[in-house]
Amino acid sequence: MATEGNVMLADGRRMTYAEFGMPDGHPVFYFHGTPSSRLEPLLIGEATFTRLGLRIIAPDRPGIGRSSFQPQRRFADWPADLLALADALQLDTFSLLGHSAGGVYAAACAACIPERVQRAVIVSGLWYMDQPQLLAQLHFLNRLGWLLARHAPGLLRLLLHRTAVSIGKDLSQMKHILPPADYDAFEYPGRYEAFGYVFREALRQGTRGTAWDMRLYMHPLGIRLEDIQIPLQVFHGGKDANMPIELVRATLASIPTATLTVYPYEAHLSTLCNRFDDIARALLEPRTRD
Repeated sequence: MATEGNVMLADGRRMTYAEFGMPDGHPVFYFHGTPSSRLEPLLIGEATFTRLGLRIIAPDRPGIGRSSFQPQRRFADWPADLLALADALQLDTFSLLGHSAGGVYAAACAACIPERVQRAVIVSGLWYMDQPQLLAQLHFLNRLGWLLARHAPGLLRLLLHRTAVSIGKDLSQMKHILPPADYDAFEYPGRYEAFGYVFREALRQGTRGTAWDMRLYMHPLGIRLEDIQIPLQVFHGGKDANMPIELVRATLASIPTATLTVYPYEAHLSTLCNRFDDIARALLEPRTRD
């Protein structure tokens, strides 16, 4: 079971986080996807983190789960919140793991606070989503969510609320939406049910925080990817239907320190679940300081 805690930030907001794995293991800040929450590491499992010697610390982003909403927040605001959490936990250095929509948050920290980061890893990362060539490749429901985030956030909030009612209950309804590798990953006992729990926890305070989180990806990211000077390891599935691999390659071309590992037959979630031993090795690799 996860343990949980709260940190009060300088502006009076509360940040809630969950911890998994070994309390004295290698510290890794885990940045969840969207719609998702601090409980997303449940999809991998406590036993895996413990076996690999990891201490996973997963914060809710503002307005999501139990963390306070932050008006007008940007990706560039996240490193300051992360530093406040790291200082509260007395962690001088740590690794970063951004999954899916958490990838840009990991990139922001790698660019802005490199002196505190041992290793930065992005798995199945999403980047700037308001690209016609990208949206045209997405499943209709996925594309609808992003378009509503850009043009009709009120309708997006309604869609999120309605989705929360059914998600995690009947996996068969997802068969026409998910790539086979992701569907197979969800068939692991208890994982799809946990996904529903994680999704609903994201909306604990309502839909405002998650809708704002999604909206950020439909505007310029506001961080300079070329400012990332520390090693950035990226893992991505060749069958990822949320962010096609060719667009990942195009984005990473602006990050001189990025290394891409592609699993040709994995998809969005399956890369995280099936390749976590590889991901852990990257997180644990010592960083050579300049």
